[in-house]
Amino acid sequence: MKPLSPSEAEERIFSLRGTVPSVSCALEAAAGKFLRQDITVDHDLPPFDRVMMDGLAVRSSGCRRFLVQGVAPSGQPQIALPPAEDAAIEVMTGAVLPDGADAVLPCEWYDLHEGVAVLHPGKKTRAGEFIHRQGSDHRAGDALLRSGVRLGPVEIGIAAACGCAEIQVAAPLRIAVLGTGDELVPVGKVPEAGQIRRSNTHALAAALQLAGHGPTATRCLRDDPEDLRQGLTAVLSENDLVVLTGGVSKGRWDLVPEILVSLGAASILQGIAQRPGKPMGVWQMPAGQVVFGLPGNPVSALVCLHRYVLPALSHWSGESTAPRTRRILRGGFTKPPGLTLFLPVREMSNGTVAPAPVANSGDFAGLTGSDGIVEVDESFAEGEAAPYFPWLAK
Repeated sequence: MKPLSPSEAEERIFSLRGTVPSVSCALEAAAGKFLRQDITVDHDLPPFDRVMMDGLAVRSSGCRRFLVQGVAPSGQPQIALPPAEDAAIEVMTGAVLPDGADAVLPCEWYDLHEGVAVLHPGKKTRAGEFIHRQGSDHRAGDALLRSGVRLGPVEIGIAAACGCAEIQVAAPLRIAVLGTGDELVPVGKVPEAGQIRRSNTHALAAALQLAGHGPTATRCLRDDPEDLRQGLTAVLSENDLVVLTGGVSKGRWDLVPEILVSLGAASILQGIAQRPGKPMGVWQMPAGQVVFGLPGNPVSALVCLHRYVLPALSHWSGESTAPRTRRILRGGFTKPPGLTLFLPVREMSNGTVAPAPVANSGDFAGLTGSDGIVEVDESFAEGEAAPYFPWLAK
């Protein structure tokens, strides 16, 4: 069977399940989650004519000398400016503009002595200066956030300003990250001959967590049919999604596909026409759980996670659709014939990216200094913009 192209593989993966349900979430716990409601402002922003500088609220006129006749601190109700042309109210940033005032003089513009303020040479009052007018940002009822955005600090601040103590977000999927292989030992153990530390599961779990999809379980299984069967059965009973690395190719000890099928899994795809990561497979269990079988080589596993798993999770979480990020790629590299290349790159100061290739797909340390990968198919020409998948979402 001919391997799928990356776009064909993505289409199949996206179709495996619908959008996850919505749940109510306290605003304090919503960072990183996907919004599942529109958020509208419940009052004008700002809600009053707001003073933008510490200084004096006055009438715009030709006066250069003012008599300070009161104080308007922030957080207090509006007061009135006395009717005299040279009257002034001392105001603080964020205060309600006194009724009758139409300008603010910053405190750096005048000398104040015993309640009398004298403007510096060259300074004068201008109507509207340093006043943030009521409703000039948004009017009550304006939609400030749309369903589908991921909630970062800006979005959380907007929701707070709109009075949303509880909001609807995408319910989190229960995700397990599994490593396979007799050669894997815990990070804190010194590997003996033929052994390596468990790096893949930690890297994949970190990428999931940073993308707002923290795994609920991380473990490793031996290359033993019964251990794999029992481990997969237990993990699948408690999770919606399994991200598994290793044991998915066609070697004698690549037991995962056979065991998944014996557990009733339907093979969605096995093999993608790409480098690295060609052996990747995807299965769906009878109860609907999805299993991503990523290659065991660490670079391949990280590439496949960013190209397929993270986009699928965003899609199923109801993230608003946006054009895929692209970057102009400049610099020489070798394209493998008949395969899409996922090339590690580093971001340049001019906004382009440059190749940062690794020696091979097992060279995890070779990714040091790279910022992500670009997807380069056979039709790509140097200097074009290629789809870009950063290791860290910007």
